[in-house]
Amino acid sequence: MRPHAVPLPLCATSAALLSMACMPLRSVPPQQLHTPAVEWSSFLLAADTLPVVQSGRAGWPITTSDPMVYADAEGYHLFYSTFFCQSGQGYAYSWDPANPASCNIMTTVSSIGYAFSGDGGRNWEFRRAPVVMPADTGFDSGKIETASVFRLGDTLYIAYSADGDHGGRKLPARFQIGVARLSLGARSVRTALMDESVQFQKNPRPLLPYDVSRGSFQNNVQEPSIIVRPDSVILYYIGLGLEQPTEPIDAAGQGILSVGLGRAVFDTRLNLASRSASALLSGVNITEVRYFGEAYHLFATTLAGAEAHQGEAISYARSTDGLRWPTPRVILAPGPKPGFNDWAVLGPTAVFGNSGLVVFYTALGTTTGPCVLLGPEGRFGIPIAGNSRCMFATIARAVPHPQP
Repeated sequence: MRPHAVPLPLCATSAALLSMACMPLRSVPPQQLHTPAVEWSSFLLAADTLPVVQSGRAGWPITTSDPMVYADAEGYHLFYSTFFCQSGQGYAYSWDPANPASCNIMTTVSSIGYAFSGDGGRNWEFRRAPVVMPADTGFDSGKIETASVFRLGDTLYIAYSADGDHGGRKLPARFQIGVARLSLGARSVRTALMDESVQFQKNPRPLLPYDVSRGSFQNNVQEPSIIVRPDSVILYYIGLGLEQPTEPIDAAGQGILSVGLGRAVFDTRLNLASRSASALLSGVNITEVRYFGEAYHLFATTLAGAEAHQGEAISYARSTDGLRWPTPRVILAPGPKPGFNDWAVLGPTAVFGNSGLVVFYTALGTTTGPCVLLGPEGRFGIPIAGNSRCMFATIARAVPHPQP
């Protein structure tokens, strides 16, 4: 199937990145999780001082956001939202500012990248091509982003946010949740996904469609987070209520009325059994829900309302039934100095294992002055603050502060 190419002007990429950064989620089957020896009802995260996934230079992704880490006995499998530039007959995750002709950054697709780590997420090996591609037509013919990966038997699934066609019209940033599958057979996840000829095979219909009726809290549904239970598959997601439910996000008079957490339950064949009629929790964004220790754990992004997510932080809440949630509290805030995380921290994904809790997240850092995109010192960045600063999206790693 021919991919859907999206022109990407070098000096007008902010909206595309922010669209990705506003739409993620993920989870690991509960049988792979271990109950930590400490109580996580109250903790703060200690951020590493450098990203574990850089961006914008040769050998690194063009940009990175919305990480989701699926953990198994093999290691950590990272799925992240990014641009892929046109290279030969395909698309590549990395662009070299010193050799721009090697990959056409003016023609891109927005989709999901993959990387593998065997050392707890400190070093990563990257797949070159997307793991799933936008369709020619349909609900996911525009952008694909914010993955949540889960496994049922020998089949690996990826849920994702996507925009595309609705009623014969393109509706940019009007997201629905799709799903695609990959039969592993005897292969490991890494072996299968490092094969460039392998891609997830998509269902042509949304796993969870949006509700375009006026007054619904889910005029957009996005940022999936999957939990596999013995007899069901639970999908958490973010719903947006809109002023004009059938119109594009950038339509005149359009506005966001609400942002809230939703929940849908499927059987193990992914048939929908139930979904939220109203938001379970308001004011959270870019969330992930994990299940362990007979409780549900929410990692979320705060809502700041400033340019390009400025000032947003990572928060946490715990629920015994997954339906009733206390107000989340901030556990990781932006850094105080310009660098890798001074602008915002957002889009968390959590891994629980024998060594405890590890959280990966999108770190937005800035430098003073316009972005320098080309040449030996060039780096792909996002112009902000009236082009007086340049912002870079990377993925960072954090662990809890030592307990007293």
